Amino acid sequence: MTDSETILKGLYNAVLSGDPEKAREIAKQSIDANVPPLLAIEKGLAPGIREVGEKFSRMEMFLPEMVLSAEAMDAAVKVLEPYFKGDEVAKKGKVLIGTVQGDIHDIGKNIVIALLKVNGFNVIDLGRDVPSTDFIDKAIDNDVKIIGISGLLTTGLPMMRDVIQMMTDDGVRERFKVLIGGGPTSQEYADKIGADGYGKTAYDAVTLSNRLMGFDGN
Repeated sequence: MTDSETILKGLYNAVLSGDPEKAREIAKQSIDANVPPLLAIEKGLAPGIREVGEKFSRMEMFLPEMVLSAEAMDAAVKVLEPYFKGDEVAKKGKVLIGTVQGDIHDIGKNIVIALLKVNGFNVIDLGRDVPSTDFIDKAIDNDVKIIGISGLLTTGLPMMRDVIQMMTDDGVRERFKVLIGGGPTSQEYADKIGADGYGKTAYDAVTLSNRLMGFDGN
């Protein structure tokens, strides 16, 4: 096995085992070994998190383990990002994402962010407990293409509706694609409030973002 293959395998295993420190260490090794950062992501980190998702869907892995895997991937990506070439950064456009006001849950959101990053999106994270107006103001300020609204509580559903209504009232609705996700959301609710898509899983969010931006996700 070549040094490059060893590093890619190491990144894969670090994500699969949910080891952020190991992922960070191997990411640094990949830079020293001149492994292209996108290769490290596409052939090391991405297959690892994909395997995590498959294990989670088969109930062979549980949410706390999945969160650690997402943190491991994010730790490695942060090491690799400064070494991207100019044409490799945010090649698919900007996505703004946050958890609605009154909701401090962000595990699902953070997993979506990590997956979007490794799939070539520039992600602006508003964090949690985000006022409805901030979604719109920050989207305009940062000239994003997609707004992702997350919520785990049923009390957050009206907030999602309000963001879209405010965008319509302000005359900026057509500037953005809006995706919603989280436990109480559904395709039916997305249709009801006029969202452009609903992601049941983090992987759905990436697939939808790719589709809305004109990429097939491959």
